[in-house]
Amino acid sequence: MKGFEAKKLFSSIMPVILVLSLLPPSSSATEVDQGKEDRESQQQIAVAIEEQMQLADRGSRLHEDLRNISSDREVAVIVHLSKQPVALEEGIQSSKGKTFSLEQAIGVKANVEAQQAQVRNELQEKNILYEETHAYSTVLNGFSALVKADDLKKMLEVPQIRYIEPDTRVQVKGNASQPTATVQAANSAPSVPAFLGVDKLWAEGIEGEGVKVAVLNTGIDPDHPEFRGIYKGGKNFVKHSFRYTKQRPENDPSETRPSERPSDVPEVNEDGTPYATSHGTLAAGAIAAIGANPFGYKGLAPKVDLYAYRVLGAYGVGQVSWVLAGIEEAAEQDMDVINLSSGFLGSAEPDILAYAINNATLAGTTAVIAGGSDGSFNSSIESPATSHLGIAVGTTTLPQEKYSGAITARIGEYTLKRTANLMAATFNQSPSDQLTEEYELVAVPEAGQPKDYEGIDAAGKVAVVAMGRITLEEKIRVAKAQGAVAVFLHNVKNEEKAPKPSGSFIGESFDFIPAFDLSQPDGEALRSHLKKEKGSAAFGAFKTALTKGDEVDEYSAQGPSYTPYDIKPDVVAPGMRILSTKPIYKADFPNTDYSQAYTHESGNFMAAAHVTGIAALLKQAHPDWTPFDIKVALSNTAKRLDKKKYDVFAQGAGRVQAFAAAHPKVLAYAQDKAVLNKTGFLVDNPKGTVTFGEYSLKEKNLSVSKKILVKDIEGGGGQYKATVEVTQPHRDTKVTVDKPAFNLAKEEELTVTLTASKTEEEDTEAAIFGFIHLTKGDMTISLPFAAGLGKEQNIEIEQAVLSERDLSPNGDGVKDKARLSFELTGDVINFDVSLFDLNGEFFEGQAIFTEVGYLFEEGALKKGKHNFLIDGTYRPWNGDPRATIPDGLYGIQFIGRIVDDEGFPALVNSISPFIVKTTQPLITGAISGSTATGKVTDKYVDYNKDLRGNEKDYDLNEKLKAAYIVTRNGEEGDPVPFNLNQDGSFSVPVPTDEEVETITVHVTDAAGNKGDKVLYQK
Repeated sequence: MKGFEAKKLFSSIMPVILVLSLLPPSSSATEVDQGKEDRESQQQIAVAIEEQMQLADRGSRLHEDLRNISSDREVAVIVHLSKQPVALEEGIQSSKGKTFSLEQAIGVKANVEAQQAQVRNELQEKNILYEETHAYSTVLNGFSALVKADDLKKMLEVPQIRYIEPDTRVQVKGNASQPTATVQAANSAPSVPAFLGVDKLWAEGIEGEGVKVAVLNTGIDPDHPEFRGIYKGGKNFVKHSFRYTKQRPENDPSETRPSERPSDVPEVNEDGTPYATSHGTLAAGAIAAIGANPFGYKGLAPKVDLYAYRVLGAYGVGQVSWVLAGIEEAAEQDMDVINLSSGFLGSAEPDILAYAINNATLAGTTAVIAGGSDGSFNSSIESPATSHLGIAVGTTTLPQEKYSGAITARIGEYTLKRTANLMAATFNQSPSDQLTEEYELVAVPEAGQPKDYEGIDAAGKVAVVAMGRITLEEKIRVAKAQGAVAVFLHNVKNEEKAPKPSGSFIGESFDFIPAFDLSQPDGEALRSHLKKEKGSAAFGAFKTALTKGDEVDEYSAQGPSYTPYDIKPDVVAPGMRILSTKPIYKADFPNTDYSQAYTHESGNFMAAAHVTGIAALLKQAHPDWTPFDIKVALSNTAKRLDKKKYDVFAQGAGRVQAFAAAHPKVLAYAQDKAVLNKTGFLVDNPKGTVTFGEYSLKEKNLSVSKKILVKDIEGGGGQYKATVEVTQPHRDTKVTVDKPAFNLAKEEELTVTLTASKTEEEDTEAAIFGFIHLTKGDMTISLPFAAGLGKEQNIEIEQAVLSERDLSPNGDGVKDKARLSFELTGDVINFDVSLFDLNGEFFEGQAIFTEVGYLFEEGALKKGKHNFLIDGTYRPWNGDPRATIPDGLYGIQFIGRIVDDEGFPALVNSISPFIVKTTQPLITGAISGSTATGKVTDKYVDYNKDLRGNEKDYDLNEKLKAAYIVTRNGEEGDPVPFNLNQDGSFSVPVPTDEEVETITVHVTDAAGNKGDKVLYQK
């Protein structure tokens, strides 16, 4: 059986590569060549502008996913217009060394809005009906809308429309792992502020006062005491839909609440994500909690002006258009710093969120973006963290206390004595104070879910629970809810490190009770003996040790950002087991108590929140610093982590150090080259990393040089040494600096050269990484560098289009067939197109889908466009003859290979959902008075429930078109459409005059099957 993950479906992914760009901070303490510094700033801005100008020059076009589709169904799109938005125009003027006044901004905005009004008029004249959802004029000129697929190409006939792309679904960046922690001898863990040097800035009066910070996430709990006095309001950009019981006002950015969930929408979806959200409140607390608690917890910038923009709704899911609206609002409201933790793997064409972040940066807003938690493999960095000008953040661990204790379990004549590690503990409590007696043991069957406790009294006892099936956190929470005082979590076969203890470390929470990590044999022995007689457990000899910290999380996303083989993330910060605020939803529960509204949370979004808080502190400390200044200060002063374990694509410049970033003595800028405009003129592109690019060594020797400009920020000058540290060598490749020693007087330019010899060896992963160190005494700053030396032709599947997503192969001539078309950018030696059943099982929160057979199995395919007919048949996986595809919910996956290796498919692309359905809708109901009530029973209702867990569900009325027809005097009237509820039920007013002879309900599904039912006959 083969399987693939839900998150990999429909990945028509074309990474947009955005160059990391940095500007030097200004300083009144050093007499620098202001003209030269201004020119560098102008050139930097020009790089970000050029990409967008080239996009505009490509002419009116549709995104590849919108080409060759035609139907009357509505699609969500974002429409780009031709005039430059306000922020981009501001950047254009800055790149020319000109100022951009408020009057100019007002004028540009008026011109943009006038163009939008003209486009609306022209669309109306062409009878193109659409629903506009958001309009943009600052970070983008355009609007988002729902429009019929048939009208997309007609929209391009409007001259001012330059580009139309899908309004893609986005979601909160996933939680990180819970890895085994390396322990060192120590007694107490530092707080986050102390660990990052923030407490030293607080001592200087730097707490973020006067700095405006907006969190673009799932919202906020506005009633939380930690936000009292600093929360200034916000906006809701989530569009109302059938997923909510009531519509939100625009000024309500609170978290999605339990009370908003309709009865037919699950409380927890199939990947374990709750309907009610919390990410925004967690991030806001890490940034700015004021310390309204008795245990000394505070956010990093507790005196900022805090704003919340709700851009993600239930389950933490949203649309690109909602996030764009939040970025637009932040730029228009002159936010100093924004925090963004939503995105998707890879990037579309173009990456609209990255462009919006670039433009917001040009308008003066520092954007801090979570890089993602989809795994530590090359180029796993997620959009929009690929932005030129945003600050992409990776995840590290924080030193934390870890408990161990002696346990003695007695069951009849059997005794178990062990010193066991605690994987979890109750926040702000010591296990030695909690577990002072001897407690009865109780074995819990299965996975330790609430249903597994039926018939078991766990109150005041120690629960013995097996690992697996649900998260460790959930097992502990359930045990506590059942009244247990502690829990023994024992390993099981096939779990990590079995049969030994798991080694997992979760941390502390008010939601937890002490949880001990036991081996598989110990757990099985306890269970075996507890079946025969009762037992008890006692505890003692509790000890604490301190985890090392500064370890990059195994799921923290990595670079490079292709091309030009750029280093991402920019910096890393602690994001594991971080104490923060959690929502209690006072609007739903007015008498709730916030004294325990705190929890430890892990995830890349927590790391990004910490960098956001530090960015706010830097803005207060240096009000004249631009977003470029803040980014370069964070990068240049970061702490380099273990270089043997973490290369430059894992840690970027290193782990942030707040105090050092606020007080830099010198800073260094790599002078890259970029095309300024279509004349081909090359300009400097100063940044905080040395990007040599990616090359092939097959044809000739390589020599590439880059410049580094070193600037004296504090005016101390003196003798410096420049050294090169190679952390990943490659053959005879060398990196050298032309001035190993130099005297810094204001500024100094260095030349760094990469050389490598020609080779015929095939090594697509060949690369050289390292750091360039600039040292004076005990002070060192460093610039990471990287070069790819195994560049090969990348073959992609482009413009993958399925003409029909709904098929009914029953021979009636209606949607019996479909066409699959795509374009290959190179040759493949073989390929197949598989059919997967999406009614799969879930394992560790991920859907595992079953391969049911093959639509096509072919040999070699040449570069170019291809078109295949799906005739409604497939070949089953077991080798049986081709047969008609059974009704079902499917995904289609293309797998192609460029080398003769069955274990390594070079090309993978998926489209889902693909629905095959030949049954008619079944209608039941009756008419009472003037209302027709009833229900449509149909597989589209069932399929939607299955898709909801994968965030691919649809509005049922897109798939089932319902109408009633009234017959009077023997003649049928026109169909009267009406909407179904999401469970298929309906209640619709109907005429009751005496001339009515029959009322018939008709339902046509998206696959062309029709059902009808006479509800009234005279």
